Amino acid sequence: MKLTVDDYLKMVTDDKVQVMDDDKTATQAQQKKTLTAAVEFMQEQLDKGYLGQYRANVRMRKGDPVSFRLESNLINIPMDEAERLDPKLLDKEPSYPVNLYMVVESDDVNKSGLRIDELANETDQDQPASSLVAKIQPWLADHLAAVMEARA
Repeated sequence: MKLTVDDYLKMVTDDKVQVMDDDKTATQAQQKKTLTAAVEFMQEQLDKGYLGQYRANVRMRKGDPVSFRLESNLINIPMDEAERLDPKLLDKEPSYPVNLYMVVESDDVNKSGLRIDELANETDQDQPASSLVAKIQPWLADHLAAVMEARA
């Protein structure tokens, strides 16, 4: 799927984002079954022409929960900060591919409280869910471990 900045912002503001919410422990959030369901949900939304957002409230042993998300976006900024897609970051006229991103938010993940990395670009999104899960699992494990270490 490709969208212009205006089309993307319109989809975000016009409630054209399909959302799946989850509440998991840190162990459950990293399980193959959980992540496969999340990836398949995201792939299904793109196939239907929708933007998707999988949101997991990850309960930690210590401290506040961590927000883990999979999001479809044009660049690596959180979907709830879509208004930042201004001319300083992207030109308004061209169409850009919609990519999948992994997002972790917690005061303890790093100094900015946010980590976002590309999971799959437009051509990689049709991979079997297991291939994408294999990328998410170590990434999520590392960031949840960083949170736990910061809280120790």
